Amino acid sequence: MASIASPREPISGGRSPGADGVHGGLVVWFVVCESEGVAGWKRWAVALIAIGAAATMIVVALRSPGGLESAARIGALIVGLSPLAVTLVLWARRRPATAAMISTSEQTDAAQRQLSGQVLRQWRSEIAVRQLDDPGPLAVRWRFTELDVVDRTDHIARRDLLRSLISRGRPRFTGRTDRIDELAREFRKLTRRRLVILGDPGTGKTTLALLLLRQLLQHAEAHDPVPVLVSMSDWDPHADSLYEWLARRLAEDYPALRAAAFGPDAPGSLAAQRRILPILDGMDELPEEIRPKILTRLNEVSNDPLILTCRSTEYQTAVAAPGGDVLTGGAVIEPSPLTAADAASYVTSCLPPRIGRSWPDFLTTLRADRSSPITQALSTPLALWLLRKVYIDPRTNPAELCDVGRFPTADTILDHLLDHLVDALITVNPPKDKDGEHPFRPLHTWKPAEATRWLEFLAHHLNRIGSRDIAWWQLHRVARRLIKVSVGLVAGLTLGLAVGFHDGLLYGLATGVANGLILGLVFGVAVGVAVGFTVWLALGLSLGLFVMGAGVGAGLVEGEALVGLAFGITGAVPVVAVVLLAAKGIGFTPAEGPAYADLRLRGRGRLLARSMTMWNRGRQLFRFTLGFTIGFAYGLVLLAAVGELANGPMSALVIGLVFGLAAWLASGLSDWAETPLTDERPQTPTITLRRDLQLAYAKSLTGGLALAVAFGIPNTLTGEGGLARGLADGLLFALVIALGVGLHQPSGRYLVTVSVLSIRQQTPLHLLRFLNDAHRLGLLRQAGPVYQFRHAKLQDRLAQNYTRRRSLSTTDRE
Repeated sequence: MASIASPREPISGGRSPGADGVHGGLVVWFVVCESEGVAGWKRWAVALIAIGAAATMIVVALRSPGGLESAARIGALIVGLSPLAVTLVLWARRRPATAAMISTSEQTDAAQRQLSGQVLRQWRSEIAVRQLDDPGPLAVRWRFTELDVVDRTDHIARRDLLRSLISRGRPRFTGRTDRIDELAREFRKLTRRRLVILGDPGTGKTTLALLLLRQLLQHAEAHDPVPVLVSMSDWDPHADSLYEWLARRLAEDYPALRAAAFGPDAPGSLAAQRRILPILDGMDELPEEIRPKILTRLNEVSNDPLILTCRSTEYQTAVAAPGGDVLTGGAVIEPSPLTAADAASYVTSCLPPRIGRSWPDFLTTLRADRSSPITQALSTPLALWLLRKVYIDPRTNPAELCDVGRFPTADTILDHLLDHLVDALITVNPPKDKDGEHPFRPLHTWKPAEATRWLEFLAHHLNRIGSRDIAWWQLHRVARRLIKVSVGLVAGLTLGLAVGFHDGLLYGLATGVANGLILGLVFGVAVGVAVGFTVWLALGLSLGLFVMGAGVGAGLVEGEALVGLAFGITGAVPVVAVVLLAAKGIGFTPAEGPAYADLRLRGRGRLLARSMTMWNRGRQLFRFTLGFTIGFAYGLVLLAAVGELANGPMSALVIGLVFGLAAWLASGLSDWAETPLTDERPQTPTITLRRDLQLAYAKSLTGGLALAVAFGIPNTLTGEGGLARGLADGLLFALVIALGVGLHQPSGRYLVTVSVLSIRQQTPLHLLRFLNDAHRLGLLRQAGPVYQFRHAKLQDRLAQNYTRRRSLSTTDRE
């Protein structure tokens, strides 16, 4: 890389600025030609920009003091690029590969068995953490709804089951949560096995769905689809049909389905062949204008079984809205209110054998007056669970809840229970002891006041963006401008350090420090200036300024400042365009969702061998051919730049082979890292963060090492710095990718975000560690790769407290 601050000769030997420019340019083309995800019009734009830049260089060179000599030299370099030009034209014209994306029947069968086992193990564990079986499911009674939101009776029940009809002509669907086997049988009797579970907040809709899922899996019948519970929060029905969205969620939440043993697209095959019973949770949490479209999408597959949960009012509104409709063939059930006897029975079952006098008095009050605030408050499963955690488990006297003067309404009692939940759970459940891991004990010690403050902030953030999912890769939305500036500054600093270290080794410490500071400043300021725009605009601006500076520096060394400036300006545009497309093509696009990688060698040796030798797919062969072509062209250009073109074809051939092998090695290792095994666990928040980090830095490491080898050997052949120079270049590229572009990946953004938020005392530095403990305590529930608050009422109450405390704090300061 040409020096910016001090244009002096490198310590390692003479190296012309022209060779440096060719060096960097070919790196860019090497990366971008590797890309298979760039649109055709963009490829043509890149090719045309390159041709225009080359023509401009020749024109400017003709007008320089060197005249025809400079033009001839540039013309020779361009002629040497002919093989590369042919490759670029073919690359621009080729159509995207359309490989077979259908798994065989045997592969799909195996994937279905694998998925069934994983789903059962996953939700068994979650049911245990939520204590739904301890001491047993609450006896919530379910009945067919009286609301006018139901399809025709003959679409729901078969005509030969007339005995199942009640007097009003509605199908009979009754049962209790604590007798889930009976409810499962009622579900199987439905003609199309389509069920809508309605109810007010806290009435146990999701609990019933979970227990039904476990029952259907434990007692599966032949050819039954696999019930899979998914949150509907990220479904855009205008963009995806039910099974398109479901296939994507299966691939994201259950990476084992992407194992090579299950074929090219097991998630898509499972969804397309209707081997999944979707249990869709939380329709009420979607925007109101989307819910009617959801029902339309579900009715597009009106014969397919499914289970849907929604609040009663929101479902009625969706059905009655323009474009809305009832769920075709769907039975609709809702819970009966819990009686005082039900509540008292549950409380009694949770009490220890020896209790004080306070609890019998409390139970007497609970049964005595059905209109009392305490009886009305304890009429939902949520309220009874809160009572258990705040009063029963801590052995606290509940008499105060019967004080009508202090708690005049059911809502005041519920708010009181919600306000004391965090403190009670942390106090009663200290970290696990040395005897082993307890499913309801946290792994670390937390202060209740701090934990409450952090949870209130997260709840406020979710309510502000209209979400129920605590997704670590979306946390940067807390303060987009602040996080974007912070990411830019960190990226600029790390990029500057990398360049300074690289140039310090090659040009001397003083030059290295100066170059690092200049580049870090340019990059950081560019991102800060472009904070209102996209990350890519900031990256392009900083990179363009840097290339222009390098061109001017190279021109000063040659004594032709005008030529250097022309090279810098004309070179900046194509280099910026190509780098941005290249970064997108190799998977460094700043995407919202996390990626997957697995760097474990144990049990993955055979997969690694397959990834490195899969010539039958044409993938590795194509990449080797591209690498060889680019390397061969690079060899010719490099030899011409240093005046040794006479040594030409054989040396260029060796360089081409080195580039081809480097491309083969890097792409094979990347494919291996992104391919899971069949026993890969379902995604959790901690696993997704670890995998995304591993993939970002695995690509950086393999790409950097491959480039180091690719540059080291040509340098040795041409006497341009040798292997040490090539390794230094490769290290620089690895650091730039990992610490620069990698910071704009989900995991990179997350690390910067939690650092900023912890400084502001809004979250702990080890946020996922805290959220994992909150889940173990029961404050959160886990839904695949995201956490959610145990109940929407808890989230809303915490957010309300956060707003009130901020208002009080502002008033105190004034």
